[in-house]
Formats: sequence, structure tokens, C-alpha cells
Amino acid sequence: MINQERSKTMDNNGSIGVIDSGIGGFTVLKALQERLPNENYIYFGDSKRMPYGERENDELILLANSIIRDLENRGVKVVVLACNTLSSLIAELTSRVPLFSVIEAGVQETINWRERGLVGLIATTATVKNRGYEKELELWTEDIKYIAQGTHTLAKVINDGKSNLKSLKNNIREAVEPILLKGIKQGVVIEELLLGCTHFPIVSVTIRQMYPELELINPANGLVRQLNKHLTEFNYFNSQEKIGTTQILTTADYDIFERMIKELELDCDSLEITELKLR
Repeated sequence: MINQERSKTMDNNGSIGVIDSGIGGFTVLKALQERLPNENYIYFGDSKRMPYGERENDELILLANSIIRDLENRGVKVVVLACNTLSSLIAELTSRVPLFSVIEAGVQETINWRERGLVGLIATTATVKNRGYEKELELWTEDIKYIAQGTHTLAKVINDGKSNLKSLKNNIREAVEPILLKGIKQGVVIEELLLGCTHFPIVSVTIRQMYPELELINPANGLVRQLNKHLTEFNYFNSQEKIGTTQILTTADYDIFERMIKELELDCDSLEITELKLR
């Protein structure tokens, strides 16, 4: 997390901003709504430019900072980077409000699962290239190492819909099998798999069916705990006693967003298409 101090200009009843390249961050939003139901949320899914994992860092920084500015102008009090690719670049981002990284949360969840040894990690190619998880893990322990595998297409397949089960399974297999093989070559049976893209928990049932021997680690759980701790420490909870509102913005793929809102049973007060002004 960066910008840990509470801003004097921020309102307790301001929304919690959530950023992702598409519908993947819905898994984080769902966890937030369940654990912090009285908070207001503004979700920004930039599906027009999805997948972020195939874009260059300079462009990603521009996109992330533009979305952050947009959310700040809408009065958010914190911003959650529900996108692992953007979280891997958090040190390059600018914000007037606290930023929460799903990567930091994922590392904390990893440490909760295992004290030492090897853990599998599937993520976008950009997250793997930027070594976001490895860099964060090294700040906490030298006893755990990731075996990481990037995937060019899995997040896009999930974002576009799960109707083609064969394609989905092929993409999962291409992401997971290299990790298991690398573990075997090192004389280790991989037992945990960190889902290093927020799209991946959407298909966790399929992954478990294919690899029942793996425990799946979902960073969203750690992210909710971190945010709850911050709101408690700074007395930053929404003062209203009723269920909060949720506004969902997308730059494309309205139908897909509408379908996933129903499928994940998300609370949603408004869903609308918006333009992202790059700045």
C-alpha cells in the first residue's frame, strides 16, 4: 500500500474505488461487499483495453493514473488495485488517496498458507515479467519462492465468457502444467497455486476439478483484511448504517458486465459505459 496517511480532504462516506482491466476485479468487489457491506463502491473496468497483461509498462502507467484521477474526481477515499498487472507497477503510480495492491495481499495470503518452500503462481505475462510478486515476497521472507508462469490468453478467455469449456481448460492447462513440471524437476510436489490475476478465481471451480491436489490461494481475502485494518486504524468507515451503493463503470463489453453481475450475485445500483480520458 502507498499513501498510508489519511487525507484531511477525504470524506468518510466517500466511495472505495476498485480498478481492473475488465470483470476480473469483480472477485475482489464481491469479497469487499460481503465483508464491508456499508461502504460505497465505484468499480472501473477498462474492458476496452483489456488485456492489460499484453501492454507495455509506460502505457499501463498512463492508463492506471488516468483511472485513478477519474476516481478521485468522483470522491473516492481509497483506491484498490484489483488488477495484478497494475499492482506490479504501484511504485510508478501517483495518487492523492491510499492505494491498495492486490499483489501485496496475495503475498500475505501466501505466507499464511506456507512457511517455506515453493508455491505455484499463474498470472499475466506482464505481472510475471515485472516480477511483482517476487519483489514483494522478498520484502517479507526468503524461505518461500514462487514458480511463476505467465499466460497471454487465460484472462481474455475468462473475460469473454466461459461458454467454450474446451478452450478454457486448454488455457488453464497451458498455465498450470509448466509449474508442476518445474516443481518436479526441483524434486518438489507443488501443493499451492496462487491465482495471480483477479480473473482467475472466476473459474476456480474448473481449476479445482482439473487439479484437485492444489490448494488455490485467492489474494482477494488478504486485500479485504488490509483494507479493513486501514479503515479501522484511521476511523475511516462509512458512517451510514444502511447497505452502501455500488456504481460500476466499463469502457466496453456492457453485456458481459451485466451477465457477470448476475452470475456472481453482485450488488449493483448502476452500470454504465464511460470514456476514459487519458491524462
